[in-house]
Amino acid sequence: MKLHALYIPARLETLKCVILAHGYTGEGKEMLGFARLYAEKLNYNVLIPDARGHGKSDVDYIGFGWHERHDYVKWIHFLLVQFGRQASIVLHGISMGGATVLMTSGESLPKQVKAIISDCAYTSAADVLKHQLKELYQLPAFPFLPLASLYTKIRSGNSFYEASAIKQVKHSTVPILLIHGEEDTFVPFNMVYQLHQAGKNMNELLVIPGAEHGMSFSLSRDLYEEKMRSFLGKYVR
Repeated sequence: MKLHALYIPARLETLKCVILAHGYTGEGKEMLGFARLYAEKLNYNVLIPDARGHGKSDVDYIGFGWHERHDYVKWIHFLLVQFGRQASIVLHGISMGGATVLMTSGESLPKQVKAIISDCAYTSAADVLKHQLKELYQLPAFPFLPLASLYTKIRSGNSFYEASAIKQVKHSTVPILLIHGEEDTFVPFNMVYQLHQAGKNMNELLVIPGAEHGMSFSLSRDLYEEKMRSFLGKYVR
């Protein structure tokens, strides 16, 4: 398997790095707005992977963050090879990318991972697919979700029910900032409170009034950036 990523150096030489995670069916270049903010204003080196099954990366299936969490651990170690043990690394994801970085948070991460920002993430693959079956197609979860999950288990080795961001957040020791738009109906807004309650005391929450799915940064850029600066300033030196 080969995974592809874009790399953008910071404006000034630094050991601060961020790995950005895009959403479902997207690709890394969709995160260039965030990359510009990190590289030019916050002075971070930026790595933007194409998740497996997306963009220029290999594999013909999408793991909803569960398979991808292992890939992000490898990208973290890739940056450590490039920048050494003094590096400070942040993870920042949107939608499926937000769930991916939360699922990564529960892994055994090196101490150089200082903070995680997750925007409009779902609690688990099963939860969000159940919601979308009802909202988009007026279909019940049973028997469609169990059958699709079984097929996925056969194809990829993991079921939808294993892909839980909540479970991983409970094990995380990395500070997490959770962001969600109040008008999000694609990934239900109340999921952010479930994720927040699952985490430890270092977790913070930002709700953006009026924002639909994935639109928080575009709708309230100043507020979003201010909260990012405040949060990252506590943990990244």
